[in-house]
Amino acid sequence: MKISNSSLTAIFTLVLIGGRPVFSQTITPPLTPDIRQQIELARQYPDYFTINAASIRVTLLGVKEAPDTSYVKMQETPRDLNGVLVTIDSIVNIAQKVWNIIEANKPVVNIETKYATAYPEGVTSAAQLNSWSRPKIYSYGFYAENLFGSVMIDAKYNVNFSYNGNYKGKGKYLTAVAVIPTVASVGWGYTFNMSASVPDSTIANVGSDTDPIAAVQLKLSWKMSTVLKEVDGTSVYYVQGDGYFEEIASPFKTREGKKAEDMRSAAPLLRAPAEVF
Repeated sequence: MKISNSSLTAIFTLVLIGGRPVFSQTITPPLTPDIRQQIELARQYPDYFTINAASIRVTLLGVKEAPDTSYVKMQETPRDLNGVLVTIDSIVNIAQKVWNIIEANKPVVNIETKYATAYPEGVTSAAQLNSWSRPKIYSYGFYAENLFGSVMIDAKYNVNFSYNGNYKGKGKYLTAVAVIPTVASVGWGYTFNMSASVPDSTIANVGSDTDPIAAVQLKLSWKMSTVLKEVDGTSVYYVQGDGYFEEIASPFKTREGKKAEDMRSAAPLLRAPAEVF
């Protein structure tokens, strides 16, 4: 049986306006009044506050191109490369390694400054590389229901990147690898957080020494919680400098039936952070 959020609100109101406490157990500070209210209601309506793990899904909504990388504000300073050794087959990320995307149900401030790169060592700016292709945008929807069947988490985000940058005609590199939240709709009593990371251990050259192709693995982690339960998970996106893109792992079964813990290529991203970075 499905109960809408509006119906639950009406039920909750009736419970709260009663002349006596619903429970005899005392909730002591530092719990806020809102948390106390959630704890009391969770005892009466646990299915509302329980995430249905079987309902959680991540869906690819579409793929398109962006005209440029204006979806991020590049935090890079080109420097004179005269006399600088640029090692084209040694690929590094000079931007963020770990960053938050959604905190406490809201996109973080200055999310447009958070991105990763895969440049040849010695390069300090995308402007020092040539022939960038128009960025690709992969749009995803993230959904989760409670045991009543009501959608409690409805989030949408884009995985963006620009590719094909070369240094003096050699290599295919990446810039502006970013996750941009577009929707974060979260039901009352639920908290949703999302973060991204590009560990150094997953940055690789999958081409040759003389004509490198950069590759990175973008780890997207999320956590959903209520006063009753917490559920977290990770997706891993593989991005190549020639434009190839694939979701290589998910905590939920894909059409191929794979999970992140089953994917050897994603295994490094499932370790503790101290073992990855």
